[in-house]
Amino acid sequence: MRQLVASESSPPRLWRKALSELGIKTLKTSRVTDHLEEIAGADAELAVVVAYGALVPPSALEIMPWWNLHYSLLPEWRGATPLQHSMIHDSGIGITIFELEKGLDTGPIISSVPMEFLPQEIASEALSRFTTKGTNLLLEALKTKPEPTNQQGEPSLAPKISRAEAKIDFNESADRIERIIHALNPEPTAWANFAGQPLKLLRAKSLGSVDWEALDSLGEPGLMWQDENRVLVGCGGGTRLELIELQPAGKKPMTALEFIRGQQGKVSLD
Repeated sequence: MRQLVASESSPPRLWRKALSELGIKTLKTSRVTDHLEEIAGADAELAVVVAYGALVPPSALEIMPWWNLHYSLLPEWRGATPLQHSMIHDSGIGITIFELEKGLDTGPIISSVPMEFLPQEIASEALSRFTTKGTNLLLEALKTKPEPTNQQGEPSLAPKISRAEAKIDFNESADRIERIIHALNPEPTAWANFAGQPLKLLRAKSLGSVDWEALDSLGEPGLMWQDENRVLVGCGGGTRLELIELQPAGKKPMTALEFIRGQQGKVSLD
């Protein structure tokens, strides 16, 4: 089977070398319509799309079937950021191979498999692991060509997440804030205001609910303090979050302990 590989950006050097040795041409483009003649002239049986980031127009879909490796269990989290939304909402976690059609991620499913996020795993780490699993699933599907099935269930959307939406609200539970921080690392990166400047939050760990009778002013949402060798911040519902890694404005990433030791006492985030 001859296959056409399309990419939004130039592949890494090793990919270019491997593709060249296989006689597969690479194109750098964000507009498939600019290369319809080349796509049609490739005499390929199937096009495979992975994290392309742009719509494949109907004019290209008419040339040959297009399969897409998608980072959620469709129909949950159709759109640009499925892995991030599945991590934030703790649902629809997995990978799906489906055939592209005119609608947004609405095509029939070729194959899918549920996945889980690992403890303290950030989005970029999960993406690499899911891609490895998805590649194997894709290769198996190319061999077996399973019968496509229509998507079943209630769809949900995963639009691109803006920087404004990445601002942390410490009135939410520590569990949810942990998932948001890890889902948005590295892009667009969760953040909070500290002394009028953005403070990027890179890694964290939820400590869950605490004993209400033992609560004091330290547990107020957004208040950060050092507790022995940990840095804690109060969150909604009497929960607490351990901050592990962060990045102040204009500085390199550092541990939360390094940051708090440079402050005078408690720190207020909003």
